Amino acid sequence: MYLKLALRNIRRSVRDYAVYFITLLFGVAVFYAFNSIGSQQILFDMETSASRSVFDSTTYILGMFSVVVACVLGFLILYANQFLIRRRKREFGTYLVLGMTPGHVSRIVLYETVLVGLLSLAVGLICGVLLSQGLSFFTAALFGTTMTNYQFVFSPDAFLVTLACFAAIYVVVAAFNTITVSRCKLIDLIRAGEKNERAGVRNPWVCLVGFVSAVAILVYAYEQLIENGLVMLDQPEFIRATIAMLVGSLLFFWSLAGFAIAVLTRLRGVYLRKLNLFTVRQIASKVNTAFLSLWAVCVLLFFSITVFSSGMGLVEVFVGGTEAANPYSATLEAAVWYGPDGSKTSSSGNPLERRAEMEAEAPERLSQAEAYNWDMAAALQEAAPELWAETVGAFAQVSAYSAPDMTYDPLVAAAEATGVDPSTLRLDDLGSVRTTHLTVVSLSDFNGARALQGQDPVELAAGTCALANNMDMVTPLAQAVLDAAPTVTIAGTDYALAGPLYDTQLEDNAMAATAMIIVVPDEAVEALKAAGCIPDLQYLNVMYADNGKTAGENDAALDDIVAALQPRDMGGFEKGAQGADDPYASLLWPVTRILTANEMLSQSAGLRLMITYLALYIGFVFLISTAAILAIQQLSQASDSTPRYRILWKLGCDRGMIYRSLLAQVLVYFLVPLGLAVCHSVCAIGVLSDSLLDAIGVSSVGPIMMAAGLTLVIYGGYMLVTYLAARGIVKGSLQQG
Repeated sequence: MYLKLALRNIRRSVRDYAVYFITLLFGVAVFYAFNSIGSQQILFDMETSASRSVFDSTTYILGMFSVVVACVLGFLILYANQFLIRRRKREFGTYLVLGMTPGHVSRIVLYETVLVGLLSLAVGLICGVLLSQGLSFFTAALFGTTMTNYQFVFSPDAFLVTLACFAAIYVVVAAFNTITVSRCKLIDLIRAGEKNERAGVRNPWVCLVGFVSAVAILVYAYEQLIENGLVMLDQPEFIRATIAMLVGSLLFFWSLAGFAIAVLTRLRGVYLRKLNLFTVRQIASKVNTAFLSLWAVCVLLFFSITVFSSGMGLVEVFVGGTEAANPYSATLEAAVWYGPDGSKTSSSGNPLERRAEMEAEAPERLSQAEAYNWDMAAALQEAAPELWAETVGAFAQVSAYSAPDMTYDPLVAAAEATGVDPSTLRLDDLGSVRTTHLTVVSLSDFNGARALQGQDPVELAAGTCALANNMDMVTPLAQAVLDAAPTVTIAGTDYALAGPLYDTQLEDNAMAATAMIIVVPDEAVEALKAAGCIPDLQYLNVMYADNGKTAGENDAALDDIVAALQPRDMGGFEKGAQGADDPYASLLWPVTRILTANEMLSQSAGLRLMITYLALYIGFVFLISTAAILAIQQLSQASDSTPRYRILWKLGCDRGMIYRSLLAQVLVYFLVPLGLAVCHSVCAIGVLSDSLLDAIGVSSVGPIMMAAGLTLVIYGGYMLVTYLAARGIVKGSLQQG
């Protein structure tokens, strides 16, 4: 009998609270789908360990955040059950009046919870498996490839994690429901729906003070964030702004209803018009009761919108220009600039002293470099001539020197003298650019790099030099310097800086990395070498031969070429600054590290995959959770308030007025937390854009529009469904009356 009753109650609950069940299905489906990402790698041809690690790292990060997502979904289910139990208190009271014991009622609730859990898990997992197949094609799009050997993928690990997580949640829900029902008194159950829940604070003057204080605290939080910009999460400025935002938001919702009533009651022309009095009191009753949940909804909405917007923007920051930033098959770098403490090798900052310091710290490296006249290709080719000829089709070396006669300060001063808006030059973001010595490369090296990319050679008129830059953050300064046309001094000789601005990438890198490089005639670099200067950095750019090998196989061959000259366990300059995990990091010459386009593109694809899925995962789950909480609350209130709507109907109010009142309640209840969350997000995304996105040249408009679209579809969809469902409840009540 009890099981039959539970089944009947479930069927009725599905009709009345479809939003709740759909949300549970979404939760299970999304949880499984995103935790199954790692199993999709069998669909793709992973040539290198770097490519395979893409899925491993993404799975690991998504697994970590799944703990947070599980907690959010658990909170959603518990919170929704609280409203469902309260909605059915009269029903439970009727059971007790008919002779059931509290234990019998608790057993019915337990059966319902178990059945609902099994149903939502089963259907949700089926939907999740189907959704994960769609994510496979989305993954292929992120990698810029197509799946030629598609097969149905089922992830046992994701299945078990989802099953265990939601089983644990439903065990807690069952215990919560059983305890709640067993502790209820009969009189409370019978009278549960007769009155609005009451808030603890209703004094309008107290609410007025609280509202003004909330606005002041939020203004302080915004001011702290804007003034200090993008700081580390453990910095006091960020912690103060975060705490102020949380406290201000909580105080805002705590005082909102009382403040609104205090204002509206004094606007009698508005307050007493049509059903405004009833509508305001309905909204105030719910806000005063549920201000904590509205605060949590607002915070989650802020987090969802910000994570999605900034996440999509960060994808472009980190990987948007990766293909253009890797025009060569590989770049072998010699970081001659760095000393044992990771700083420039000259403690005084004088480029002329670096050779002496390298001779003192790493004499064998200096001796080898000078023996080959700093020619990296000659040394590597001699070490493995056959493998070199088989692997390398073309190459060009770029050696960067520091000019001892001049820093960038005169160039910056000349740019400022043109009258350009100082904020446009972004000097605050460029650190110690004024005190940095000019970085120069020879014309022949520069043209060699351009030739590998298929670009036309550059010609310099007598007595002139050129400027190369492709970093968006530095471009305004570089262009202003060109407009000023200052004179550059190299080894005692003056050169006039002439345009145009060249955007040639001089190395494979994670992003465009050519920043204010001065291109000078070859004789200027020869003069620097004669004065005792050694290179700061050298790049040997390589284009692979057409040998029928894959990019991964050529990468391995290039690594073998380097190993033939300097074995991985070779001693040397033991505290080099570049990457402790790089096998060649301890050697200043000939190779400090190897960057290949294949690995860089694989890493960028992995980063794109991880950030995109993480932003979608968090944003989607939090957005659904917040919308579902509000929807369930509004449907619960509409159901509890049906006697009031019948009274209004009997007093002569037409259905249009009642439905408009209901629409106003739903709109206010959904839009107020969204409005405050949008204010928080505008401040946070604005600061992030100013300090990072705009500096890299990435527009935040696209990600913001995507976040707005996602919010409109999901949040707006829930709002519409909530109104239609609530209207159906009220319509049925009026027909009964």
